[in-house]
Amino acid sequence: MSAHTDTELFHAIAAGNEKAFEQLFSSYRNKVYTIALKITGSTELAEEVLLDVFLKVWIKREQLPHIEHFSAWLFTITRNRVFKTLKQQALHAAGEAITGDDDLLLSHTHHPGVVLVEKEYRQVLHEAVAQLSPQQKKVYHLIKENGLKREEAAAALNLSPETVKRHLAEAMHAIRTYCSYHLGTYAAILIIKELL
Repeated sequence: MSAHTDTELFHAIAAGNEKAFEQLFSSYRNKVYTIALKITGSTELAEEVLLDVFLKVWIKREQLPHIEHFSAWLFTITRNRVFKTLKQQALHAAGEAITGDDDLLLSHTHHPGVVLVEKEYRQVLHEAVAQLSPQQKKVYHLIKENGLKREEAAAALNLSPETVKRHLAEAMHAIRTYCSYHLGTYAAILIIKELL
């Protein structure tokens, strides 16, 4: 679909046109399903995620004409839905009550799909940090890994807080760029969100 066609399609869907929605579903269903299947390893869960994702798109259809990057938006919804599904599965398996809390740590699920994805993310993040300049690396480690405040890192490195702020901003930009290139935008967003 071209950008022009996308725009017309989004306006039609926002107005409640079900045929237009079917066209959108046909265009993106395989991508959503593939992502869900890759992470969950289950065709049944992937189908469930696929339907839930597009149900959410339909519910939020009035927002469609205002979304600048539909693919990124759709994949964010997919990722969130996949992880929520896996968390629910893990809680069921553990015999615990489902809290409905979307902010449960992913590491608590121990689902093979989540562990695999997290391992891949961590590896790429490690590679991204390794690419930083020596000073950026020091600032990153002190603030993001050791939990120091900007002023504390500045004192430890004998730098001004503003210089530390600049190094950190450059480091985060470099990490975001590296992760986007190697994992895709939506995965990079997930990593950066965890780092904030």
